[in-house]
Amino acid sequence: MATPRFLPDVVTLADPRPGTVVGLAPGSRLHLRLRSGLGRGRWHLAAHPVNLLPLVREESELSFLVFDGAPATLRLERRHARSGVREVCELRIEVGEAVEFAKAGRRSA
Repeated sequence: MATPRFLPDVVTLADPRPGTVVGLAPGSRLHLRLRSGLGRGRWHLAAHPVNLLPLVREESELSFLVFDGAPATLRLERRHARSGVREVCELRIEVGEAVEFAKAGRRSA
C-alpha cells in the first residue's frame, strides 16, 4: 500500500513591502513575485538565510525551500547597469509552526 504524500505549503508574496515579516513552517516553500519593468533595473538576490534553499532564480520570480533555523533577513536589490543599487527590499524570515506564531501574537504566512 502506498503511503500518502503531502505537498509542502507554498507561500506566495507578490511585490512584498520592505520590512515584511514572513512566518513559514519548515518544509514549506516561499515564492516571491517581483515587479519588473523596462528601464527600471533588475532584481538580484543579495543575501539569504542559510535555511532558505533557492529553487528558482528568475528575473522577476524567486522560490525557496524552507528549513528550520533562526530568524534572519532576506535581502533583494534592484540594480541598474549605470547607477548600481536603486532599491532594496529586506524581508524578515521566521521559521516555526503556526502555533508558535499565534502564541507570539504574529501571523504566519
